[in-house]
Amino acid sequence: MKSMKPIRFVLFLSLFFVGCGTISRGCAKYFGYDEVCVDGVKYIQFTSGASVKYNPNGTVATCR
Repeated sequence: MKSMKPIRFVLFLSLFFVGCGTISRGCAKYFGYDEVCVDGVKYIQFTSGASVKYNPNGTVATCR
């Protein structure tokens, strides 16, 4: 019988990439939206998509 380690590893990686953003969309479903930081820019995640977050003065909101 062959080792199951490579199969488990591939399964784990595929589930990791498929689930990307799932938690944020889940939070958006419960709270209405979720804020996400990507490459120093804040985004507002909704259940159906995302948008850049803007500051009250019209500039793009940044994050670390």
